[in-house]
Amino acid sequence: MLDKNERQYFAQEHANAVIQSLMGTFAAMGVPLAQTGPNQWSGRGSTPNYGVVPKVMVSMMPSGAGFFLDLRVMADIDTNAIVIAIVLWLVFFPAALIVGLMAYQEWERLQPTFFQAAWAPIAGRIAAPPGPSFGMPGQAGWPR
Repeated sequence: MLDKNERQYFAQEHANAVIQSLMGTFAAMGVPLAQTGPNQWSGRGSTPNYGVVPKVMVSMMPSGAGFFLDLRVMADIDTNAIVIAIVLWLVFFPAALIVGLMAYQEWERLQPTFFQAAWAPIAGRIAAPPGPSFGMPGQAGWPR
C-alpha cells in the first residue's frame, strides 16, 4: 500500500550512466543512495513529511545484452510520528484519523514524483526488453 515498484530495461553499455543519473537525482531529492550489494543501492530521506520518510531501493539484474533496473519507493514511518500518533489516538481520536489521512494523501501525491524524476533524465536510454516476438502467421517474428 505504501510502496510501489517499477522496472525498466536498458542496454548494457548504459549501466554506469544510468546508475550515476539515479544517484544524482535522488541526492537532489534528499534521498542519497549508497551501494548495499553488488547490484543494489538504497537510501533513506532525512526529513519527514507528516511523519513519513521516503526510502528508495534500486536493484540491477543483468539479462541478455542489457539489464533490468528495479526501482522501489517505500514509506518509512518516523519514530516521533509514531509517538505523536499514539498520543493523539489516546487523547483526541478524530485528530489522529485526520493526521493519518493527511499523511497518506501526501505520500500518494509525492510517490509518483520519485518515479517521474528518476526516469525522466534517462528516458532516452530505456530499451525494449528481450523476449519473444508475437504476431500473426506470416508477420515478422512468427515461428516458421
